[in-house]
Amino acid sequence: MPDLGGEAEPVADPGAVEFGGRREDLADLVVADTSLRPEQAAARLLVRRADFDWMVKLKWIRATEWAEVQCGTSRAGVVEVPLYCTADVDALPGTHPEVGWEELRRVEKGWRSPLAALHPKTEAKVAPAPA
Repeated sequence: MPDLGGEAEPVADPGAVEFGGRREDLADLVVADTSLRPEQAAARLLVRRADFDWMVKLKWIRATEWAEVQCGTSRAGVVEVPLYCTADVDALPGTHPEVGWEELRRVEKGWRSPLAALHPKTEAKVAPAPA
């Protein structure tokens, strides 16, 4: 049986905690490593969810992990949701300057995404000629 009495062991080295607390970039490091759901990533970029979905289709960003999310009260209501690294989301405007980000952010609900024009078209399959 485990001993539940007495003092707890320290979880972290106090010196490391003190050093980490002095880092001016600590908040940025924590945020950069935070996972975002697709709607959160879209909100962070100030674009519509549909536009973020196009960024995924264009393979500009990939999910870094997947999480099970409960929808409703039954086990059948569990869905897998992609999660994206905040640092990867934040890097998108810099890695894709060809996009008019301000224009993209002004597109209203119901309008076609300008990113749809960038989507690589699939070539029609042609049947081989008979031999």
